[in-house]
Amino acid sequence: MKMPRLIVPFVFLAVCYFTGSAVAAQAAGIDAKALYAHHAHDSEDTNDMPFMKSESPVVTLKPVPAMIATGVPETLTFSITGDDGKPLEDLSITHERLLHVVIASKDFTIFSHIHPEDSGPVTPAMKKAAQYPVKYVFPKAGSYIVGIDFAVKDNPYSRHFEIDVSGAPKMGALKTDFSRQKKFGVYDVTLSSAPEAVSAGKEVLFSYRVMKDGTPVTDLEPYLSAYMHAAIISTDFKYFMHEHGLAPGMAEHMDHMMHMNLPEKFGPVIELHVTFPARGTYEIFGEIKHHDKVIVTSFMVEVR
Repeated sequence: MKMPRLIVPFVFLAVCYFTGSAVAAQAAGIDAKALYAHHAHDSEDTNDMPFMKSESPVVTLKPVPAMIATGVPETLTFSITGDDGKPLEDLSITHERLLHVVIASKDFTIFSHIHPEDSGPVTPAMKKAAQYPVKYVFPKAGSYIVGIDFAVKDNPYSRHFEIDVSGAPKMGALKTDFSRQKKFGVYDVTLSSAPEAVSAGKEVLFSYRVMKDGTPVTDLEPYLSAYMHAAIISTDFKYFMHEHGLAPGMAEHMDHMMHMNLPEKFGPVIELHVTFPARGTYEIFGEIKHHDKVIVTSFMVEVR
């Protein structure tokens, strides 16, 4: 069984929206590299981008046990330090949580959005050590992406790792499906984009329309202080983005606000502004809430 391996993306700069660099890390006792991924909430001015600053956080991932297997509870512990190696104790709560963790399988049939708070309270000792565990049972063997979003003094950061899981059953091969109308449980969701052809480095506006039994769903509910949470992952696992939906016509700058007030009910349309960092195929997992239940949507998009 291979130890968890961490992948390093190409650094991409387009219209001053993206920047990044790899940082050294130690994970599970082996040399590894933590990874930067573009986060759409960062400033367009690269001089103000938090990950351009010298105190840019270093994130390491340590699984317990080190050999990750299917079907048993595993603990993934994220350690967050400054460049000086000292724990970063001043994480900000964003969307009701200190840390957002996204887990998705290489074939994109498995998706989870979890938090340290899901297993119990975040203790003062965790904050002081800046070590945050999450628990997860991997249902299939194969490669997974583990994305992490957090904020330090309200400056957002995003990292991701790739890990290997042993055991059975094995995950299958990735299936290509670019359909824009899908059914998720009892919900019919249509995805449209403007422009229709998606290009790297250019913003695209995605619109989600949610229907149930042929009727528009107008009483969607906020989920973790957002109209929608969206995890965008390239099929090669080089890029990971965690974005948030907006109400139709909402000014784009509102998406930069981590603590905005949302209506109790909305729908049937949610908009998502995305700028893809590079060409390729991406899966967009969207999470919306209705009648206290979280509905996970997934659409595959080709970026030219």
